[in-house]
Amino acid sequence: MNDVLEEMSKLEQYKEIKFAKIEAENVPEVSLKSGIAAVPTVLLLRNSNVISRVDGVNISALTEKIKHHLNNEDAPLLNMTKAKESLDDRLKKLVNQATCMLFMKGNPANPRCGFSRTIVSILDSYKTDYKSFDILQDNDVREGLKKFSNWPTYPQLYLKGDLIGGLDIVKEMNELGELESILPKKESLDAK
Repeated sequence: MNDVLEEMSKLEQYKEIKFAKIEAENVPEVSLKSGIAAVPTVLLLRNSNVISRVDGVNISALTEKIKHHLNNEDAPLLNMTKAKESLDDRLKKLVNQATCMLFMKGNPANPRCGFSRTIVSILDSYKTDYKSFDILQDNDVREGLKKFSNWPTYPQLYLKGDLIGGLDIVKEMNELGELESILPKKESLDAK
């Protein structure tokens, strides 16, 4: 497949195409996002959107698809509804990854904004057992979760898969004494 793509890149009829190669094992986040299950996998992109793909070694399918999409500007985007469903499924899994999930900028040991630092401080003050997700590491999650939760800002705190709210809500619940009783606590090493 590499040889075929290299030869294509040299031909005049494919001068409009940019060819790039990445090692799937070296960039697992790209492989995961793109649903790479077989090596090699060739993704055909237009304007950063996947328009087609060839999984495994299939030279005739590859050349056919490249020629088709080269001559067809209006090719539909590949499985955009499927991609949306898989993002929604991924977000559901993420918000349910732990009883208490915090979506923040950075991580509890190294918050990357004052709001995240403040909410971590509140949760830690109650010895809350929680997991976090750094939204700066994944733009799909960062943008998708805003729509998923109908909450436009970060941090976002979830309990049992349900959105509690952002920092303002958490601070208000804390001031009203409503927060401590609903948060799961870390198990003490002293407990026997």
